[in-house]
Amino acid sequence: MKRTPEVIDAWFDSGSMPFAQWHFPFENKEKFARYFPADFIAEGIDQTRGWFYSLLAIATGLGDALPNNVFGAGTKAGTDDSTAPYRSVVVNDLVLDAEGQKMSKRLGNIIDPNTVIPRYGADAVRLFLTTSSQLWTPRRFDEAGIRDTAGRFLLTFKNVYTGIFAEYANFGWSPSSSDPSPNDRPLLDRWILSRLATVEAEADKLLERYEATNAAKAVMTFFDEDVSKWYVRQSRHRFYEVDGEENRAAFATLHEIIIVTCRLLAPFAPFITDWVHRELTGAPVHLAPFRREPANHVDTDLERAMEQLRTLATLGRAAREDAGVKVRQPLSEMVCVVPLSGASAARVQGLLEELSPLLAAELNIKKIEFITSAASLVTLKAKPNFRSLGKKFGKETPLAAEAVQALASDALREFESGKPLYVSVGNDSRQLSAEDVTIVRSASGDMVVKEEAGYFAALDPTVSRELRLEGLARELVSRVQRLRKELGFAVSDRITLLVGGNEEIQEAVKAFQKWIADEVLARNLTVGERIDGKYATHPFDLDGQNVDVALERVS
Repeated sequence: MKRTPEVIDAWFDSGSMPFAQWHFPFENKEKFARYFPADFIAEGIDQTRGWFYSLLAIATGLGDALPNNVFGAGTKAGTDDSTAPYRSVVVNDLVLDAEGQKMSKRLGNIIDPNTVIPRYGADAVRLFLTTSSQLWTPRRFDEAGIRDTAGRFLLTFKNVYTGIFAEYANFGWSPSSSDPSPNDRPLLDRWILSRLATVEAEADKLLERYEATNAAKAVMTFFDEDVSKWYVRQSRHRFYEVDGEENRAAFATLHEIIIVTCRLLAPFAPFITDWVHRELTGAPVHLAPFRREPANHVDTDLERAMEQLRTLATLGRAAREDAGVKVRQPLSEMVCVVPLSGASAARVQGLLEELSPLLAAELNIKKIEFITSAASLVTLKAKPNFRSLGKKFGKETPLAAEAVQALASDALREFESGKPLYVSVGNDSRQLSAEDVTIVRSASGDMVVKEEAGYFAALDPTVSRELRLEGLARELVSRVQRLRKELGFAVSDRITLLVGGNEEIQEAVKAFQKWIADEVLARNLTVGERIDGKYATHPFDLDGQNVDVALERVS
């Protein structure tokens, strides 16, 4: 290697790069015109006096030799973007240490990439640097942040692919014409495909504006919250078989989700996305189009309905917690109120009814009922604010406070909806403001009610004898599934299951024997007070009762 003697200055040479790479202006004028100017340059904030200005100065010196170097040429939407050697400049700020100090050899706080990358992987480091703060603001480099954010997300991404899709698809699914078309798939599939199209468009628009942080966060949040924590959990039972239409729809949907997510994440996590994309398509992700054309259909009403359903699920879980009832214990009923408005309210209401089995399964509720008003669910009481009332009623404030406390629920509901509310003391009547009262809600009857921003979820916490037995059966299934994993059984292994316990345990197993056997893949299920001593038993506590189980793999 020989150094070129015509070096003037390092910054001058780097500023010459866009022109010198084509040996312009001496040749390749047509090729140069095709690629000039650059869409963007990336510049460290501490380097802008060098490259940023040298590019601009050299382009100015070349003058009319540059293509379209006339003010107003190549104008897009009224803005000129062709008279400079770059259309945009993305400036990244400095990486600081965990305490917010600038890294320096003198302070000994420099982080060596050669030690961090082997420990966490290049993708995790890249994602952390991209998502921890906007690129143009300083960011603190904390290894714990890599583990807690980027590292955890990449583990989720990999687990959805290897632990769900790849593991179960190996039993015989591959993309084919027998997969149902998107319009013929269950509502849950159509929802997640709509969300995928929405996020795909959002990420593309954000990157067009060079908002890499928000683009990466949008894709990661979608995959973590919508795909992993909701779609995959609600669809898990559909991955256990590969032949039915619903099964093939689930595999085809998750296949598409992972492929498109790989493409959206590729600029930020190029290695894991390329590996997964090659596994699924046989082609590198970095040669695939970033967005699908034409864009997939977005169903905003369906997305809105599912968002509302998930809000109810959150409230329902909170109501269960207040009632002290575990999720595995089935309950009879939950009554819900959803604030609906706008031209699409009727369709959204219909979609909520169609989606209600998902809510019932998520919360382990037998019946979900939607009503239009929460008047029958909660009672409203007004608590007076003495300081605020004192400014209006003076010495008569105690009497005004009594009048506030006596206000009826209906009057308080009208007040919340925006109607004026007056309180009279003697001959003096004054209008109340929001500062004058605090409205307190309490459940009507035995229902446990949770409310948020107009959404209500009212749970009946009564556990009947039948529900009690079903709860024990569900707890048993959970323990057996955990035991299968601990003993190293494959997900497809069929077993013989023996259960020993008291009369209530026996009654629960017999009542739900077929369901338990199907859930744990047991070809044979026997139950009694004790298990034959020739079997290796595993004891555990089941809701305060001693239970023994024995598992054997069936060849």
